[in-house]
Amino acid sequence: MTMRNTFAVGGIALSIGLLVLSSNADAQSLFGTQPRYGFHQPNLFYLRAALIAVSGIAGFGLGWFLSPQAAPLRRMILIGVLGLLAVIAIVDNGVMGWGLSSFMAMIAFAIGLGYWLRPLVERLRERPTSFGSARWANLDDLNKQKLLGSTGLSLGYVYDQQAEQHAMRYHGDRHLLTIAPNRSGKGTTAIIPNLLQYQGSIVVIDPKGENAMITAKQRQAMGHDVLVVDPMGITGMKAARLNPLDWLSIGDIEIGDNAMLLADSIIRSEGGDDPFWNEEAKALLRGVMLHVATDPSEDGQRHLGRVRDLLLLDGEDMKALFTSMLQSPLQVVRSTAARSLQKEAKLLSNVLASVQAQTHFLDSPRLRENLAHSDFDFADLKHKPMTIYLILPSDKLNSHGSWLRLLIQQALSVNARNIECQPDQPVLFLLDELPALGRLTMVEQAYGLMAGYGMQLWGIAQDASQLKRIYGDGWETFISNAGVLQYFGSRDQMTADYFSALCGVTTVWNASTALARAFGQTSGGNSSSTSTTITHTDTATGSQRKLAYPDELMRMDEARQLLLVENGHPIMGSKLPWFQDPKLKELGVNLHAQADAKAGQVHAAA
Repeated sequence: MTMRNTFAVGGIALSIGLLVLSSNADAQSLFGTQPRYGFHQPNLFYLRAALIAVSGIAGFGLGWFLSPQAAPLRRMILIGVLGLLAVIAIVDNGVMGWGLSSFMAMIAFAIGLGYWLRPLVERLRERPTSFGSARWANLDDLNKQKLLGSTGLSLGYVYDQQAEQHAMRYHGDRHLLTIAPNRSGKGTTAIIPNLLQYQGSIVVIDPKGENAMITAKQRQAMGHDVLVVDPMGITGMKAARLNPLDWLSIGDIEIGDNAMLLADSIIRSEGGDDPFWNEEAKALLRGVMLHVATDPSEDGQRHLGRVRDLLLLDGEDMKALFTSMLQSPLQVVRSTAARSLQKEAKLLSNVLASVQAQTHFLDSPRLRENLAHSDFDFADLKHKPMTIYLILPSDKLNSHGSWLRLLIQQALSVNARNIECQPDQPVLFLLDELPALGRLTMVEQAYGLMAGYGMQLWGIAQDASQLKRIYGDGWETFISNAGVLQYFGSRDQMTADYFSALCGVTTVWNASTALARAFGQTSGGNSSSTSTTITHTDTATGSQRKLAYPDELMRMDEARQLLLVENGHPIMGSKLPWFQDPKLKELGVNLHAQADAKAGQVHAAA
């Protein structure tokens, strides 16, 4: 504690002590010196209670009046008083009018002069930023970035100095990225609020199925075709189906490229694998898919389950398949068959084993049935309002994740090519658990190249380390090309360090007070003298500080979030669960409230 603060605290303590002593003396003078102020004092219980209550109310009211929340009221009172005085000064022709006219003339002069001098005064008040100029965004910054409004993608809320809540919305066409660990509220504060409000088409990965159960009715009420692709049936809702091989149309000049994109989504390329085996596996899978999609003998069974069955053929049956593929009108199918027949038995066996290992998910009866027919087309996303929920339980993301990769890859590819079609609202891809998809070519390309293609990607990961592990050195593509970075706090050190660096550094000023006393004594002959010198020094020094240290970000309150929007200042915003938001809680289905109600009914019945 500085010496100045010590004096201030001591003065306050002394004042309180004197007040208590004087009050005690007054009481003694009124009620005598007996214990507990005598035996015959009047009962003033209500008076004392009223005195305490009125004092508390008066203090509370004065504190509120002086607080930032009361600034508009103080401003109105000041304007009203000045207006009244101005009217009196103009209308009253007596002493009061003439007396006030000089005062109001000075006020008018000060206002007129201040109008022009205010920018200069504000510049003089600005402290130097020699060590860094980072700062938190204010409402003026958010207004300049057009982040305050009622339309666009919901980013949460921010509060002004009067504690008034303002919704933040993003209207840009760049992609978004959210870093949010488990149980941090990414679903209730980011995904679901946008599903309840966003007017454009949406494709959302929904591992738990809760997003569909909470928002599907609202999406239908908004005029959307709602499709719940739920092969495992965890929602109990009618499951929509999609056959990716329907994309491979005979006569389409891009049929070979489309088949390669499907193969690329099924065959995962891990960083440590020899690329030869992955590329050979993709080529073989592409050829067999094209054979199933186009050969007349496969009519009625053109689906990936049939592709899996053919890949499991052995010996002469496999050789017969390749021989029949040599008769295909498609050059890529003939090439696949010829190259397979030319391979040594051991090499072909290894390639087949690689393909078979990465198509195990097609042995699932539920997935085979879901992939056998099509109830919708991803190409319609830009032409009519649609909401597609892709539901796969979290415990199956590793074993059956290729199904999600397959559909996301196809959806992105179809809409990326249709660039001339620009819907009123971009097609939004909400990619929850993005790293669980593995390295996906179209996702990586979309973040780097496809802003403004009439679609927006919103990737969600638990931490930046996940992205780095999957995408290697290219993981920062997601950061550099995202128009919005949203951070909910993470215990991952690398992630906290990275976002701390993105916030930048600022200049802080440290004030210090020094008090020095010097004594001197001189003597000569029969005389001597002493002197005392007291020196008081106030200094202010600038130094560099990170705007947000990593440990501060890791300890961020669960109701807060960090936002970095395009090239603006960092935003320390707040997040509010949809079921606590007065504007949203009636739009969605509160599953927890329903569960509690059912539990109460069961308990009552028992």
